[in-house]
Amino acid sequence: MSKPSSGAQLIPDTSIEQQSAPAPLLVESIMTSPVFSISTDDTVREAIKKLLSKKIAGAPVIDSTRKVMSVVSEGDLLRLAATMGLDRTVFQCMIKLTKTEKLITIQRTDTFAEVYKKFLAHPVHRLIVVDDMGRLDGIVSRSNVLRVLVDANQETKSDKK
Repeated sequence: MSKPSSGAQLIPDTSIEQQSAPAPLLVESIMTSPVFSISTDDTVREAIKKLLSKKIAGAPVIDSTRKVMSVVSEGDLLRLAATMGLDRTVFQCMIKLTKTEKLITIQRTDTFAEVYKKFLAHPVHRLIVVDDMGRLDGIVSRSNVLRVLVDANQETKSDKK
C-alpha cells in the first residue's frame, strides 16, 4: 500500500490472483425453476396424482401467494392417505407435515459450497429455494448437486490432458 496524501483514503493492493479468481458457483445456476408444486388447496388424492403424473417423489407445498408452507413426499402422502383420508386438503393435513419453520431453505444467491454442506448435514432429498418473502423460487435436488460434482471432476480431468 502506498502512503496516502493528506485526506486520501488507503486503497489496498489487489493481486492478480484475486482479480482472476473465478466467481463461486451460485444456487441460481444449478437450481430447477420453475418448480412443480402442490397447493394447500389440493386434496391428498390430487397431490398423489400430481406427483405420479410428473414422476417425482416430492414437491414443495405452497399457499395462494406462493409462500412455501411445507414439503410433501410420496411417503408423507402414503401416511396422510392412511390417517387422514384421500379427500382432505393438504391444508387440513398440515399438522402432519414438516412445519414451515423447520424447513431447510436456501436462496438463489447462496453458494454451491453452502448447499453441499446443508445436504451433508441434513437427511433431505431436496432444498427449497425461496425469495426474501419466503415464496417459492426454485429447488435444488441431490441429483443437481451430484451433477455439479461429476461435471467439475470431468472438467478437471480434461484440463490435465
